[in-house]
Amino acid sequence: MNPEQPKKKVGKVKYVEPYDFKRPKLFSKEIMRTLRSIHDSIARSLNRIFNNSLRYKVDVRLKKIEQYSPSDFTEHIDSPSVIYLMQGKDLTGEIIVVLPTEFCIHVIERQSGGTGVDLSSKRVLTVIEEKIISRIMAGITAEIIQAWEPYVPLIPFMFNETIYESKPENLHLSSVDPMLSAVIGIDMGETVVNISISYSYGLLKKVMNENVLKERSRNDQEKLNMDDMEGYKLTLHKARVNIQPLLGQTSLSLDEIMNLKEGDTIPLKQKSDEPLDIRINGVKKMNGYPGLKQGRRAIRIFEIVDEINEQELV
Repeated sequence: MNPEQPKKKVGKVKYVEPYDFKRPKLFSKEIMRTLRSIHDSIARSLNRIFNNSLRYKVDVRLKKIEQYSPSDFTEHIDSPSVIYLMQGKDLTGEIIVVLPTEFCIHVIERQSGGTGVDLSSKRVLTVIEEKIISRIMAGITAEIIQAWEPYVPLIPFMFNETIYESKPENLHLSSVDPMLSAVIGIDMGETVVNISISYSYGLLKKVMNENVLKERSRNDQEKLNMDDMEGYKLTLHKARVNIQPLLGQTSLSLDEIMNLKEGDTIPLKQKSDEPLDIRINGVKKMNGYPGLKQGRRAIRIFEIVDEINEQELV
């Protein structure tokens, strides 16, 4: 079955698309949503890193998350590329970051004071160039760890070794698991380049199943202790709430509004002897009469017309 066939419309609503049995979907929709959220956060952080590195504005966004077999994964990497393979003693797989060499060379030229936007140079980095890019890579690594931290308690992405490679055929993956790649696009105006952050299936399965879903379930069911509950109540009770006495209302035609001038009087529907509506956060809750208190305008509560529920006020 050809996985590239277009979607076929059935009736007016549903669509049918081919299923690639050679590459079955590895994760649930919930986990894929979590992965997209994590890499949206990473993309926003990379936006800041590359803006500073290039010294001009670029737009960095997550484009897609793709799944590859180990052999397909290396075939999709251009040679040469700037490849960083991150490993840790407690990790059951690798995290691999791939950057185009022409983009890295452009970053180095901008760091050296260049002003052009030339992306035509595609070659293996020199030792000095790799050291410059490795400093930027250290910032990328820190952002990957920080993006995962809210989802994974005691985050296992602690790397004790980062290996640089320029040729994908030299990659020695520790497992034969499929790879999941987050493709992040860097829009430089006239050109868009892609970088990828890839994870082995074994690593993601351990992290997502054992930590993310468990933590989410725990948060859904966790109850506050009495001290925390009292603290929240105290904070809520001190929250400021808008109270708006409404002098009255009326309606005018557009022509009447356009002809208004200073000194005109607008009659309201509110009768002079009727109490005013008092709204709390835009909802009518009371009636009252206007007056003065200590030289300031005030309102005297005449009637509470609707129960005041604190959940409506916050």
